[in-house]
Amino acid sequence: MIGLAAGQLLLGPVSDKWGRKRPLLLSLLAYAAATVLLIFSPTIEIFVLLRGIQGLSAAGGVVISRAIAADLYRGREMTRFFGLLMTVNGMAPIVSPVLGSILLEYMDWRGIFFFLTLLGVGLFALCLRLGESLRNEDRVQEGIFASFRVFGKMCRNFLFMCFVLMESFAFAGMFAYIAASPFLFQTFYGVSPLVFSLCFAANGAALALGSHIGGRLADRISLSAGCGGIFVLSACVFVCLSLRAHVALVEAGFFGLLFCSGVILPAVSALAMEAGRRHAGSASALLGFFPFLVGAVVSPLAGIGDIFHSTALLIASSGLATLATYLLVRRQVRG
Repeated sequence: MIGLAAGQLLLGPVSDKWGRKRPLLLSLLAYAAATVLLIFSPTIEIFVLLRGIQGLSAAGGVVISRAIAADLYRGREMTRFFGLLMTVNGMAPIVSPVLGSILLEYMDWRGIFFFLTLLGVGLFALCLRLGESLRNEDRVQEGIFASFRVFGKMCRNFLFMCFVLMESFAFAGMFAYIAASPFLFQTFYGVSPLVFSLCFAANGAALALGSHIGGRLADRISLSAGCGGIFVLSACVFVCLSLRAHVALVEAGFFGLLFCSGVILPAVSALAMEAGRRHAGSASALLGFFPFLVGAVVSPLAGIGDIFHSTALLIASSGLATLATYLLVRRQVRG
């Protein structure tokens, strides 16, 4: 996770300087190489190091895909594209555990990394056909370090940072759910691994469905409905967890929360990238980095003390912060 977050900060500005295609191809090659080496790791220390490198190189696909979208699309087209992108991202929690379980029926953990190697090589082959989306005249003309200095300028862009924080706060509730759900569902409520997997898949589908719908709505509508929904559902989850309500009510709250989070993601991503269009790679890097940073802080906090109370407080706080940031953006736009 650290590698995936740091890699976005590295590769986003690099793509503003050298274009999108070359850094993307190099990151995919590094990903495939690190994954191959993981298969032959002699010690756990080397294994963890290579996992960090694998995450860092995988960040290329995450950060550069958003920058390419900003190069190619404007306005509603960009929101629709981010709706598609977030829908695909939402499907990953559904497909990945099932696919991993199937693979482990026929191979050990090394087989998982062999499959990931093939995936990296396949993506590299596909991206060879990808055209360069960033024109030479739109690239950063100064030295490479000038690309990284853009971060300070982006952080002073009030509207851009509001969108970044809105997405980060929405992700905070999501990360709290991801960190706590195995303990809540399996340890306390005693659901079977199959039922837990179905719940996890259903919530991933909620995120994907929300993103699909959010990509088709006007930005103003998706933000107002989504942020309001996040606040209301966060309050519902807070009550359910505080009272240790029936597992069906807790799952319904999580499902609704993930759905509403999905609704805002296309608009937030598109508006943030529009606000940082001049340096889309750096804007994409910050848009990807801060949610992971918040997630890294929130995840361990969910396990402090009584997990029901800590998770309830985190989710309620994230819902309130998301709504407050939206109201700040609305006031800024109207002003």
